[in-house]
Amino acid sequence: MDKYYRQGHGNVHRASHSFARLATNAFESARKSIAQFIGAESQNIIWTSGSTQACNILARGLAQQLNQGDEIWISELEHHSNLVPWQQLAQQQKAKLRAIPILENGDLNLAYFRENLSDKCKIVAVSQVSNAIGSIQPVPEISRLAHQVGAKVVVDGAQAVAHLSVDVQRLGCDYYYFSGHKLYGPTGIGVLYGTESALELLEPSNFGGEMISKVAIEQSQWNSLPYRLEAGTPNIVGAIGLAAAIEFLSQFPSQQRLQHERDLLAYALRKLQQHPAVELVGQPMMRTGLIAFNLRGIHPQDAATLFDQYNVAVRCGHHCAMPLGNKLSPQGSIRLSLGLYNDQQDIDQALEAIDKIMELFDE
Repeated sequence: MDKYYRQGHGNVHRASHSFARLATNAFESARKSIAQFIGAESQNIIWTSGSTQACNILARGLAQQLNQGDEIWISELEHHSNLVPWQQLAQQQKAKLRAIPILENGDLNLAYFRENLSDKCKIVAVSQVSNAIGSIQPVPEISRLAHQVGAKVVVDGAQAVAHLSVDVQRLGCDYYYFSGHKLYGPTGIGVLYGTESALELLEPSNFGGEMISKVAIEQSQWNSLPYRLEAGTPNIVGAIGLAAAIEFLSQFPSQQRLQHERDLLAYALRKLQQHPAVELVGQPMMRTGLIAFNLRGIHPQDAATLFDQYNVAVRCGHHCAMPLGNKLSPQGSIRLSLGLYNDQQDIDQALEAIDKIMELFDE
């Protein structure tokens, strides 16, 4: 990113000077890197500002595919960015928004989905991994069921890309999106993947430069994919930074990365389950390195503030997933997130912080 700003800060796809050529080459090389990382082709990768914009592009772009009485399915554990756009689309098109309920442990009630899915369903939008409790959803099975009734499948991969080996072909989805900052990259950059036929269904919702092939006063013609869905000057440096983050991750064999996180997760879960002050929130069958919990008798906000005093960074609240939080823990929860950069000592430090916090409240 520094090199781009210092040695070739030009716009892409426009000029013939050397700065523009260097920028375009780096930008499109980044698109190819992202495609390879998730098992896709580069022409199926659309740059966005993040997961929220990607979902809004889909919700607006698929509006013409919905009629009054059609159904959109989400789940009770969705991040707000994969809920509110579909909620608004349903209201706009007089469609029905339905939710796959969760079981007591936080897993999806897939039996309910099977029993209630019908050909009224046009869109199914689910997260691959819950950002609140870390549960891994059975996306290939959800895709199979949805496609049986002719629905398009949207997968929010924001919480999955840094913690699982993602292959969009194996998932069987029509669309998949994620944010760069979840992948150790910069903020303000994201990715929307779609199959060619699925992307062709999307009506552009942002208009201007780059997304057009011909413009007259009376009318305009849209560019080909992926540029048709990328209006205006893109976040060039963000794309370059995201490709660099993927290059960093690729230094480590994927199985090694995943095993490192699984080992830390097993250790953390065992220790937390044994601690008398810890109340786990959701215990899904399959999960990534993310644990939601509360400390007995202490509000999550108070606990998180004290964790920070002991140099332990956790998040508290409903984690932008209020329907899930209200069902499993109405007061919210504390979220401990593990990543490639963590080790066992970090978990021990968090456990020591819990002991110190409980001592303060027990005095």
